[in-house]
Amino acid sequence: MIQVSLPLPIQDRMQQALRRARRREIGGILMGRQIAGGQFEVVDFSLDELSGERAHFVRDGEHHREALERFFERTGHEYQTFNYLGEWHSHPGFPAAPSLTDLRSMQELVEGEREIDFAVLLIVKLGIARRFIASATLHRRGHTPAPIRLILTEESHP
Repeated sequence: MIQVSLPLPIQDRMQQALRRARRREIGGILMGRQIAGGQFEVVDFSLDELSGERAHFVRDGEHHREALERFFERTGHEYQTFNYLGEWHSHPGFPAAPSLTDLRSMQELVEGEREIDFAVLLIVKLGIARRFIASATLHRRGHTPAPIRLILTEESHP
C-alpha cells in the first residue's frame, strides 16, 4: 500500500496560496522523496495561481516542467529517491475529492506515452475556520484509481 506524507511546511505554503486564490482553483505538480518502499513524502510543489477558474484548473505544462528541472538539479538528479510524484489542485467550492474529470485526466497521464508508472493526485481546500483539508488518489497504469493514505505531518522525515 502506498502512503504519502505532507509535512507542515508544505501544508503551510499551500494554505497561503489557497488564501490568496480565494474561490479560484489553483494547482501544480508534486515533487517527492521516497522514504521506504511505498512511502513517499512531498518535498516541494509547483504553483500556478493564474490558470484556474472558479470550478476548473488546467496547469501550464512549461511552467511546471521548469520547476521539475530545478528540483532535479537541487536534488542531484537522484531519480530513485527524488522524483515527480503527481499533481495537485484545489477545490475551493467543492469537496476535497477528485471529480470524474480529475480521475480521467490523471488516468490518461499514467496510461499515456510518458512512461509514468504511477502518479498521485492531491486535492486540497480550506474548510471551516481555514482548516486544511486534503485527499490523495493513486493512479497506476492498468489499474482503477484508488484513495491512498495521506499523512499530514508536523515535520519532514530525516
